[in-house]
Amino acid sequence: MSVQVLGWHWPKKFGQRGDTVILVARNEAKLKAYQAALTGQGLEVSYFVVDVNEHKQVETLFASETDVDKVIYNVGITAPDDPIHTAPQAVDARLHTNVTSCVDVCQQYLATEHPRTILITGGGAAWHPSMYTTTLAMSKAALRSYALALHDSVATSGVYVGLMTIQGISGLGPEMSPEKVASAYLKAVEARNQAEIFLPRW
Repeated sequence: MSVQVLGWHWPKKFGQRGDTVILVARNEAKLKAYQAALTGQGLEVSYFVVDVNEHKQVETLFASETDVDKVIYNVGITAPDDPIHTAPQAVDARLHTNVTSCVDVCQQYLATEHPRTILITGGGAAWHPSMYTTTLAMSKAALRSYALALHDSVATSGVYVGLMTIQGISGLGPEMSPEKVASAYLKAVEARNQAEIFLPRW
């Protein structure tokens, strides 16, 4: 089996489980370094340089990797902004990366040969918006709506969609240790029974 990882966390955990890991990001230098670190631990890892904002690049990715059975979407612009001074064009760009590109990735993945699992990284900002991270909160709220709707839409087809609602910063505190976060993603993939998973749990 293979796992398609969009973002930077959890590939080690899935690789140790026996999955072939495909890392996807824009920065090839970082991808090469991360691939080397993981293959050095005996894991099977490859990578693709892809900007998820570019439909054709995503299309090429899934045309090349036709046997992906898991996608983890962990892409987002998290820079602070505010509701008064952030230009509408900047809001549009962030919403496109954080939400619209996720929709594109999910739709293209569902059209592949063996779609089985999609995990989307959400955030507590969807529940607790802040004037200091206005567009991020908007993005996470929209992403939550999409993920839950997608979960219901594909449930009868055997595809599992889960929303991982992160309510803290990875590495800050024992509940948000990288090991616990990675384990939660792996548990969600194995259990396949919750539309939304909260980290830490409420």
